Amino acid sequence: MKEASVPIASRSTASPPNHALRVIAPLAALVYPAIIWLGSRTSPIVLAISLAVPVLGLVVSYRIGLDARFPRARRIAQLAVAAPPMFSLFGGWLDFQHAIPTGSVGVWIPLWSALTLVAAAERPSAGPPSAPGRRLAMAHGLTAAAILLFVVAHLINHLAGLLGGDAHVAVMHTLRTIYRHPVVEPVLLAAVAFQIATGGALLRRARARSTGRFDALQAATGVYLMLFLLSHTSAVLRAHLRGVDTNWAWLSGGELLTDPWSARLVPYYFLAVVAFGVHGACGLRVVALGHGRSPAFGARLVVIAAAISVLVSALILAGLFRA
Repeated sequence: MKEASVPIASRSTASPPNHALRVIAPLAALVYPAIIWLGSRTSPIVLAISLAVPVLGLVVSYRIGLDARFPRARRIAQLAVAAPPMFSLFGGWLDFQHAIPTGSVGVWIPLWSALTLVAAAERPSAGPPSAPGRRLAMAHGLTAAAILLFVVAHLINHLAGLLGGDAHVAVMHTLRTIYRHPVVEPVLLAAVAFQIATGGALLRRARARSTGRFDALQAATGVYLMLFLLSHTSAVLRAHLRGVDTNWAWLSGGELLTDPWSARLVPYYFLAVVAFGVHGACGLRVVALGHGRSPAFGARLVVIAAAISVLVSALILAGLFRA
């Protein structure tokens, strides 16, 4: 895999994205809940088709990014990449409450309908692209490196589920003595909050024009991880407030492949691991290029990380399906 050889300067002369390209990602996100529901009622194969929505959002965000004049449409396409964690976030906050008379789908449909109209109606903008702050990016990366230790331990814990729920719980209890320590846990939560805040700031400052496939991949997976961290952390905190232990039973509760609500967690979990591995590898690629490594080395780094992440994620889901 190689970076596109088209010079950045020549990309601005490309024909602007047409309406069909700009609206296809939000339209796909609009029907995402229907795909999840249909998959839970028919076949896991249909459920797997839901992965096409974030993939389509990624491709569209890259294509729109070749022309810097439609930043809103590009960001909407990036948000479509994060449809799985966004739908889970809405479900966790809206589907089990009685304060307002609507659930996740009742908000999802008008929201994505409006975003489709915004993408279609956007007019070309000649504003110059901005550049992310180097210090902010460095702080974001250093915090991510600290969180990496917890994530690796967390994934090992989930992989233990292949040996059964008892093995998962045994590893979990051992790890909890560390990450639930009164000193460690607040620091970990603060680091997660810092990741979300700095990630959002970096995305706002990101260039409107794609500088390559890996640039688009890093931005899109960053959006996914922001929504995932918001969804997963808030779900765990809500469970703690209700006195629910977020153990193996909580994680694997419900029929993941057949329950209409729980089915949304399958692409949500699967892509979270993939997004984390790919986003981290894209960041390391930038560092490697800055230290004189070749673009081919950086590309191999991302491809290998993606392959390992897909394998690990598939094994974790296999353990959950066995529960």
